Amino acid sequence: MSIRLLAVLFAVALFGCKSSEPEERSADERGFAESTNPMVPARIQARVDNIRYQRGTTLITNLERLVAYGQPAIPICVEGLKSDDAMTRMGCAYVLGRIGDTRAVADLEGALQDPVDYVRYEAASQLGNMGSKSGYGVLVEGLESDRVEYRFKCFEALRELSGHTFDYVHNAPDEERAAAVAKWKAWLEQINSENM
Repeated sequence: MSIRLLAVLFAVALFGCKSSEPEERSADERGFAESTNPMVPARIQARVDNIRYQRGTTLITNLERLVAYGQPAIPICVEGLKSDDAMTRMGCAYVLGRIGDTRAVADLEGALQDPVDYVRYEAASQLGNMGSKSGYGVLVEGLESDRVEYRFKCFEALRELSGHTFDYVHNAPDEERAAAVAKWKAWLEQINSENM
């Protein structure tokens, strides 16, 4: 056998089993690599810091990227619930609820006392999504808001969480809404009595 043929066979044997394409990593492996990267907390903090400046699809995209970080985002978003900016508090409530780690329930319950309506409504909605009924009262209260967009948010959250509508229409005249709100309040009393 010639030396040239031996060299070719050796090269095939040595490199033939190895793919020249980059190795694919599973989502779990990528997630682990991402969570152990020391730059991740700084990236998360930068995203949280930018919430106050964002609106529309830019805001939604940013919040969903924060949700995708999962566990590493939790302590930074819990701290974000204490921000001086209401949009940041609302965004962090959203992220914590979407991540769904029940260790954040107490922090979200604290946000139910926020002085800004939409922060309270977001915290209440996300608590409901996490299986907690502690925000239901805030959502029922929001059905009587002076702002139609807040009434809509609270109603949509309650409808999703309970499966009921009680004939509530967020932009109906006051008298019609009042009758439906009375039904929601009766439902809330029943829920609260069952939890005692």
